[in-house]
Amino acid sequence: PRPNDNNVPPKVAQSLGINLFGMNVIHTGGNMMVDGLGMAASTELVYEEESQSQTQINTKMLNYLGIERYDVMDDPLGDYIKHIDCWGKYLAPDKILLGQVAPSDPRFSDYEAVANYFATTPSSYGYPYKVYRVYTPGGNPTTAYTNSLILNHKVYVPLSGSQWDDEAL
Repeated sequence: PRPNDNNVPPKVAQSLGINLFGMNVIHTGGNMMVDGLGMAASTELVYEEESQSQTQINTKMLNYLGIERYDVMDDPLGDYIKHIDCWGKYLAPDKILLGQVAPSDPRFSDYEAVANYFATTPSSYGYPYKVYRVYTPGGNPTTAYTNSLILNHKVYVPLSGSQWDDEAL
């Protein structure tokens, strides 16, 4: 629903004097994280929004972005948005931050399944990820602490006035 988004890359490429290559894949911002060493993860939304097959999308990820392993996960958040940055974030090629909910939350087993996957799956370095958890019960106010930005040796964390803000920091 944002028709002007695709107008930006050609202008940037022109301004920088570089070639532009289009993957022809519909992919929502916020739904892809990469480790910088050939691995990436998204929710199943990438397959749901696209008319291409999973194999075609995975092949484009490899050919255009060098993604050798593309983990496409069921979204434990159970929300309409299905963005991976709402519950997960690579911190390094072998470290990942994942949301956590209370055992009484109906999504608990989904969140724990994702945490178990990463805790038992080899990272780019060949050994399983070190999994860090942050309590993100959701609701109002929102607690999307994983939707943070690491830049210039600083971490910018979205805060909402929730009682869990201090713990997340």
